[in-house]
Amino acid sequence: MGYLVSDSKFYVFDAEDSQIRSANYVQVGETPYKQVYKGDDYLCFYLSSANLNVHTLVAYSLVTKTISEYTGDNFSIFKQLEHGFIFGETSGTPYLYGGYSAYTGTFSTKSSEVYITDILHQYDLNRVYPRLCYLFTSRSEVVNDIATYYLWVYNTLVGEFDEFSYQYSYNNTHLVPSISGTGGQGIFHSTYDKDNNDKVNLITYDVYSRLFTQHDFNITYDYRNTFDVGGHLVSIRTENKLVFYDFICGNSEFYYSNWQTGTFPTLQSIELGNNYAAIVYYKGPGINGMTAFSYNGTTDSLKLVSFSPTNTYFDVFGSVDYSLVKFVNYTESAEHLIYSNVKDDWRVKPFPTGFISEEKTGYYLIIDRNLNSTYIFNPINGEEINIPVKNQGTIHLNDSVFVLPANDLKYYGFSSISNSVVTHPNIYYSNTAQSDRIIIRYNPMNSSDPSHLLYDGNLGVFVALSTSNQTHGSRLLTSAGIKTALTVYDKGFLIAYDPTEITDVEEPYEVVIINNFRLYQNYPNPFNPSTKISWQSPVGSHQTLKVFDVLGREIETIVDGYYEAGPHSTLYIANSSLPSGVYFYQLKAGDFIQTKKMIYLK
Repeated sequence: MGYLVSDSKFYVFDAEDSQIRSANYVQVGETPYKQVYKGDDYLCFYLSSANLNVHTLVAYSLVTKTISEYTGDNFSIFKQLEHGFIFGETSGTPYLYGGYSAYTGTFSTKSSEVYITDILHQYDLNRVYPRLCYLFTSRSEVVNDIATYYLWVYNTLVGEFDEFSYQYSYNNTHLVPSISGTGGQGIFHSTYDKDNNDKVNLITYDVYSRLFTQHDFNITYDYRNTFDVGGHLVSIRTENKLVFYDFICGNSEFYYSNWQTGTFPTLQSIELGNNYAAIVYYKGPGINGMTAFSYNGTTDSLKLVSFSPTNTYFDVFGSVDYSLVKFVNYTESAEHLIYSNVKDDWRVKPFPTGFISEEKTGYYLIIDRNLNSTYIFNPINGEEINIPVKNQGTIHLNDSVFVLPANDLKYYGFSSISNSVVTHPNIYYSNTAQSDRIIIRYNPMNSSDPSHLLYDGNLGVFVALSTSNQTHGSRLLTSAGIKTALTVYDKGFLIAYDPTEITDVEEPYEVVIINNFRLYQNYPNPFNPSTKISWQSPVGSHQTLKVFDVLGREIETIVDGYYEAGPHSTLYIANSSLPSGVYFYQLKAGDFIQTKKMIYLK
């Protein structure tokens, strides 16, 4: 999308259909403050007056192809979500909060005479995606010592607020509102009942079903209890157990601790992803004092992993698809523990002196310089790759891709997106430009070499560009984007990289090290009623593609037959009787099985 704003009109260019759309907007003053916020499927133009008392939001939806506007007073709160945003007025009554959804292209608001509280996401965004909702809490005025407590959830999938309320004694002699939290795909809220031995009631909300559910996990209120939420997983720590509940799958597990009665466990770390938790807790020196384990809500499994008792806990890293527990040992070989969300298993990797490691959201990397070995873990599919080289020079690392200059005089490019490793002869460059998907080396040390060497992580290929000072002039700028790149020269040349023109790269400039089955995310997602599902086959084989509901019941077989090696895709059209919600599609080919989640939204 591109945009242009005049004094009173907002223009947006939508590249999907090559259309320019426009709308007038409300003026907020002669010298307004302007800000533009961009999402994957929306654009928001934010205006505020010089005294900050009047605000106008103008939003364009890439889904509905419409422009909407909302004007109000003093938006002290503004936060982006994956498919929209929320905003709020907190300067005085009536207090107001609202949201915008790209799926509906509309604004929606809630107001109250009593102060409204917004409940922030508690988690690291590297571990949870997408953010589909936001929680606000409020209460009514107190009448005869009775108040009504409100939970208001803004749901970007439907562009509306969903509400849950209950009455309680304001003097805290009966039901007491307690802790609230916003997850990626739902929320939780807890209360405890003073007239019933401080019994805790947990209330959860699921963005897909739009249902509030109350739970009794046999928990007694204690000020030391903790509640954490990730994507759609709630973790609760009490005096004698840990409780895990996946509010989409409906699965729950208890971990009954062996720490002493009357004391709480010392949690070294708790990492919550979309549907998994990796926990490290400590109760004394040695292997018996440290425990690392995981809970996976989709598979409803609780697993523990062992490690050397001489190791010392160092740190935990978490992303959407995996967690890494790092141990150090200054006299012996240490270990790194990797939890794979998609495989629901732990891997124990030795980590002796001389190893180099990097953890990114899209992969985990270990280099053994003594044995000329590089290990890569791709958390998207849980696969492991080993390359018989070590780095010789600076590794260029981003969240999803890296380029490694190796001691065999080749560049190795890895992409967790394309799930491939490719090579290119090692040419020496002095500069680099990069994004999360593209890495460019430019300014070669040898003038006869290509002026630019680009690694495209979307396709998993190296692409060279040759220019000359005589023809193009001096280079002014080289920049890398997510899907494209450009370089500018002072003789008026702008050269852009077009990935749609790349069909093949001849040997010896590309050598594919791995080529495995891969199931891709459906598009669009959420969908109604059709969506495209694609996959990659390295060999010809009999393959099936099936759809299941959250309880594991088979809904439909989409594909069942022999498929040659190469890329494949199919269009899935949901039956009109199928209810909105979360579904899973699973590809099976021999021993290969991979499952992904999709959302059907009527």
